[in-house]
Amino acid sequence: MWARQSGSLAAAPFQNGPNGLFTETTRVRTIEHMFESATEPAIETANATVGPWSDAAASFGSLSTDFASALAASESGIAGQVASGYVSFDRAFAQLANAVASIDTCGVPVDAGVVAGLRSQVDRLSALITQAEVRFNRNQLWRDEGAGSLRAWLVDACGLSRREATHLARRADRLESWPEVLEAWKSGALSGTQVDVVVAAVPARFVTEFAQQSPEVVRVLGPLDVAQTEVAMRQWVRCAEAADGAEDFSERPSGVYLDSLLDGRVVVQGQLNRTEAAIVEAALRVFDVPDSVDENGEFIGAPRSLGKRNADALVEVCKFAMSHREGAGESGRFVPHVSLVVDIAELRASALRGSGVRSKAGLERAAEARGWSAAETAWFSDALHRHGDAVTADGSELDATALATLTCDSVVQRVLMAGSKMLNLGREVRTATASQRRAIVARDRHCRAPGCRTKPKHCDVHHIDHWINGGRTDVDRMVLLCGTHHREFHKPGYRMELSDQAEFIVHSPKGWCRSSVPERVEQLVFAQSRQ
Repeated sequence: MWARQSGSLAAAPFQNGPNGLFTETTRVRTIEHMFESATEPAIETANATVGPWSDAAASFGSLSTDFASALAASESGIAGQVASGYVSFDRAFAQLANAVASIDTCGVPVDAGVVAGLRSQVDRLSALITQAEVRFNRNQLWRDEGAGSLRAWLVDACGLSRREATHLARRADRLESWPEVLEAWKSGALSGTQVDVVVAAVPARFVTEFAQQSPEVVRVLGPLDVAQTEVAMRQWVRCAEAADGAEDFSERPSGVYLDSLLDGRVVVQGQLNRTEAAIVEAALRVFDVPDSVDENGEFIGAPRSLGKRNADALVEVCKFAMSHREGAGESGRFVPHVSLVVDIAELRASALRGSGVRSKAGLERAAEARGWSAAETAWFSDALHRHGDAVTADGSELDATALATLTCDSVVQRVLMAGSKMLNLGREVRTATASQRRAIVARDRHCRAPGCRTKPKHCDVHHIDHWINGGRTDVDRMVLLCGTHHREFHKPGYRMELSDQAEFIVHSPKGWCRSSVPERVEQLVFAQSRQ
């Protein structure tokens, strides 16, 4: 399928150009280096110091005495070391841990060579960790830890974000099929960033074909930087697609994702095909309102950036669509339906925030103006230190401002959490009703399997006591479980408990016992000042 060329193919009608790393032909797919054709050595073994790591090793020759001596850490154990049962690894890990501790003690010199050298060593260590993750995933050892996938285990056991865990799990899966790429990374012939470029560039339908050509592709990519690697991989994909017939055409699916940040803001990212992008761009232009100007043509206030104008236009497009979609009421508007889970104390706090009451003095003035009783004043006094927050039924957190905005022009369904039981239907009903499911979602907010955070829309309602054995279809005897854990926990040997405080405890047939507790809306970490 592929052939190495010694020169350019002037006759090839689909050639990429004089600088193409990979060229397209009508019959044969070929690889061509963008620089001079020179015989390059084969990739050395992982034990050799080659590529960027040889430069990194050389840079350590000029280090300070303290820093250089820190690299020769002793073999004595320190807190935090692992005990794998493999003597050689345990000794090497102890040396690594001691070296890191010693470097931390003496400090890292502010030197370009030192920083570059350390990053190279971190990259090499990442390659070794990835190799272990490949084997870990191949043997599905994450199942022994109660996880449903490598990604879930990385989130739970390693403290990674879902996005980062997804990236690492996908990389491990691809590198299992491309051992030459992994070996090139370990040896230093490719950097970890180059490997990530390769993993991201190759579509799923070409994974097997890339595995067949990976030794030659790795040799070509070795001398390139990251930007050149991206160009090269785009060319490789075009070459791979050149042999496809019309029946093989497969466009990369579109996707738009909203990811929440720690500060409550949301990152919108995704990709659209050209037709979809043209429609979105046209809509943004239509709803883009120019900045206000005075009679002299000067901006009133600071002008908005292009990104801000696009964001404002996108929100207006969505509001217009929700207000005028088919099926709207007599007013011609479709009012958004929002389900909110609000603690009664947070609801009072939200009312205080909306009234501008933020202190005891302000509360006393409001109580006097409204004629509140002493009991009513005490209720709101207890809510002063609250934030007025709520969560939607799918677990998204809302601050007092967002809560006020949504409740202004929306249909709001409130689930008040005040410690009382919400629903109990008894033994006659086997399947949870829609109302029961909403109540369970309000309590659990995601899959209750320890370490799993799968969202409610992907979860089932699981009976703690199997219905066939007499279990009741009551809210306090059911939990949310994702499909993976629902199937797993129905296997023989698992035993589950749900306490009065909704603590979910799982006993595994392998001997481990883990638990999870619902993330209560009323849990307070940072209190408002009551001055």
